[in-house]
Order: sequence, then structure tokens, then C-alpha cells
Amino acid sequence: MTSFSTSIHQVVSDALADLNEAQIKGKIPKNPLSETHFLAAWTTNAIKKKRYESDVLPTLTIWQRRARSLGKNAALVTTFTAIKTTYEHVFDESLSAKPVDKKQISALCNQLIEEQWMVNTDLVVGEKLNRHSGGQASLIICSEQFESNFEDGLLVKPLSLYIRGDLTEALTAAYQHTLLLHKVTDYKSKVKYHGEYIIYPENNGDFLPELLEA
Repeated sequence: MTSFSTSIHQVVSDALADLNEAQIKGKIPKNPLSETHFLAAWTTNAIKKKRYESDVLPTLTIWQRRARSLGKNAALVTTFTAIKTTYEHVFDESLSAKPVDKKQISALCNQLIEEQWMVNTDLVVGEKLNRHSGGQASLIICSEQFESNFEDGLLVKPLSLYIRGDLTEALTAAYQHTLLLHKVTDYKSKVKYHGEYIIYPENNGDFLPELLEA
């Protein structure tokens, strides 16, 4: 069985390739409404024929409903392209998931410090943590996770990042260090006023990460 990341990458790659082929042949006009109709039908067909692993079916269903309710505003081409680009950025040359190491996390922390964020990796995050940043953007990683979730320098367990501040800034910094953030909550979490985001081993969560372009 393939991972979610490789499965969903295959889905969007196939969908965009089929759309491109249909447009080259003149079957589908190059406009948002026609493209949405094509991808909605394509997604429905993929679900019915069980073309992909079961772990991506909930995501396909969300796209199907989105296309039906929003029409051209569903922006499926934009979303599919963003997903394809995002995963190819963190995959290796053979388009396979590659390990996440502690150096990447440390580099992310250092970059955010340079961008005037308050970064803490020496606090234990229990059931609740109240940490005042005085309005400064803030990143907190539980010290216990920061030590125990790595083996030989590689991430082996999901790592929670508690973020308060400009999410796009955090996502951009993470992306630059080949890291993907998966949202648990964007506000209420174990750390007061912070949202929780997870970095998974090999950047492979079982749902889509936050996307910069979508």
C-alpha cells in the first residue's frame, strides 16, 4: 500500500494530465467553469471505479462536493496544481517521500528567530500551557517531543508545532526547509492563543498539508 502523500500526488498528477490532454485535443475549453466540470466528472469517475487507494477517497469526495456547490469558484485546477507542486518539493528525485531530520526543524526555528519570532523548544507542553509573547509571533515545540520523537536524527513520530502569528510566514519558512505543516487547529490548542500544526515523518500525514498557493 502506498502512502497518502504519494497516492494523492498521483491523483492530482493524473487529473491534470488528463485535463491537459483534453484541452490539447480541443475537447475542453480553457476556462474555469469548463475545467471545473471536467475535474468534477473526473473525480466522480475515479471514486466510482476505485482507481486509487482508499485513504484518498475522503479527499476526493470533498473535491466532488466542492465542485458541485461552488462551480468555477471551486478552483480545483489551482488546488490540484498547488498539491502537485508542494509534494514534488519535498519528495526525492524518484517522487518518493524522504525522511525529515532534526536539522530541518532546527533550521526552521532559527529562520523564524531571524524573522523576529519568539521560538521556544525548552518548555514541556502538558494539558495546558499559557505562554505570553507580548504580541510577538510565537512558535513553541514541546521539549519532550523535540527530544523523543527523533531516532538517529530522523523524525519517527509526529511533531506538534504551536503557532501564533502570520501563518503564511511560518508556512513559507517551513517550505524553504522542505517541511509541510498539517493543521490540527488554527487557534485553540494546548498552548493558549496558539494553533497546532504537525510535521509528520517523511512529511506524510493522512490528510493534506497547508498549501501556500491554494
